[in-house]
Amino acid sequence: MTMPRVLMLGPSIDAQGGMATVECNIIEAVKRSGDAIDFISTYEDAGKLRKLSIAGAAYARYLTKLGGCDLVHIHMASRGSFDRKRMFMKAAFLRGKPVVVHMHGSEFGVWYEKECGEAKRVQIRKAFDGCAKLIVLSEEWRAFFIDNRICDPGKIVVLHNAVEIPARLVNVCERQDVLFLGRLGARKSPDTLLRAAKTVLKHHPQTRFRFGGDGDVAKYEALARELGIADSCDFLGWTTGKQKEEVIRASRVYCLPSRNEGMPMSVLEAMSYGLATIATPVGGVPQVIQDGVNGYITPIGDPEFLARRINELLDNSDLSARIGKAGRKTIEESFGMDSYAEKLTKIYEMMARGGSGVG
Repeated sequence: MTMPRVLMLGPSIDAQGGMATVECNIIEAVKRSGDAIDFISTYEDAGKLRKLSIAGAAYARYLTKLGGCDLVHIHMASRGSFDRKRMFMKAAFLRGKPVVVHMHGSEFGVWYEKECGEAKRVQIRKAFDGCAKLIVLSEEWRAFFIDNRICDPGKIVVLHNAVEIPARLVNVCERQDVLFLGRLGARKSPDTLLRAAKTVLKHHPQTRFRFGGDGDVAKYEALARELGIADSCDFLGWTTGKQKEEVIRASRVYCLPSRNEGMPMSVLEAMSYGLATIATPVGGVPQVIQDGVNGYITPIGDPEFLARRINELLDNSDLSARIGKAGRKTIEESFGMDSYAEKLTKIYEMMARGGSGVG
């Protein structure tokens, strides 16, 4: 069967963050199979007027292309992302085009439960009720949408994020550095890693802690100075492409002590390179990391526990290598782009036929 004509909407593929990475991965994977996806950027990180201009131009372009597609694939998070995408969804519903919403926002639950009034919740439930499919990133998120009666369970598909598998593993035995990738802010808890670093550096004073991400950089630089570890910390800014690969290959341990996540791309990427990875049991992380087998699980907001795990990996190169290789195997078997593209294509084909897709 020829792949349906897909019109995809989401933030710019040049944007920072996991959603843009997922978009790029999908577009490239489909391209390798000889097909193509028509993509419209609906958002860029810019001033308010520029954002409105981009959204307006995107909507106008969308309306001209909507008639020629078989289905619409919308990447969405929470708050403003939902509000922007709702008008695109309504236009598709009016044209009778099936819509698949790809939910990325790790803070959707916080927004829905704590920030939305009942009128807004009704609006959200109505929007999702019109969708043909809702893609979520983990079983935990599927349970959330079902438990809160936001979407018909039969429409919800769990599709874990996936990554391209690099050709070579990191030689962790030659490395001592610890890496964090992501926006520096309360949600990803770089402060927990900084406090753990103070303990680790007493045992491994040559180790460097590298933070690749934008956000509130000055706040965490100040915390590093306050803790007396600034000379052992590097704040790299947002890293992507070759620079990101270089910092991954220069590291031994990857840490993501987040308070909430969807299915963090950085964890999948680090594991694909064979880095020994430590993360908190949030979002889809427990479906990737089996504690002590292919990575470590650390409690939320517990720098002392995190420090013990980092020290174990820095103390024992054989353990780091074993954990890293097991992590790489997990990604190869369950989180590679080829199998991901096959599952997504099946969803598209079933939607175009009016079927149920991958359950």
